[in-house]
Amino acid sequence: MLIRPACVDDAAAIVLVAAGLGYKEEAAKHSAVQRLERLLGSNDDRAWVAELDGVVIGWLHAQHAFRMVSADFIEILGLSVSAEARFKGAGRVLVEQAKRWASEEHLTLRVRTNDIREEAKKFYLALDFLLVKRQSVFELSL
Repeated sequence: MLIRPACVDDAAAIVLVAAGLGYKEEAAKHSAVQRLERLLGSNDDRAWVAELDGVVIGWLHAQHAFRMVSADFIEILGLSVSAEARFKGAGRVLVEQAKRWASEEHLTLRVRTNDIREEAKKFYLALDFLLVKRQSVFELSL
């Protein structure tokens, strides 16, 4: 398995892997290439992909988060592994990349997951993340 920084040519594969978690509709609304170009051009974002035999089987997007009144941290904003490749270590190795970045920056690594994603919660707990807060998300469509 190869872990490497994402590139624009990975956009379609990232969308395909993300569709397994139900992000198909959102991906159709916006150009994946444009989104990835923007992330790759940001000093505050990092994206990696996991490849197996030349095929992208997973990806992770992390961001250096700045807040008005709290300490900076690195946050995993997206992580997905194809259904065929789950439980084979790709997610763990992708998280290691984010951990390495957070360590280099001397920052905490944080991740949020939808409360209904029981497998995701088990995954992060198995990687020694601690549950530190529960919250509600509110949205206003304009």
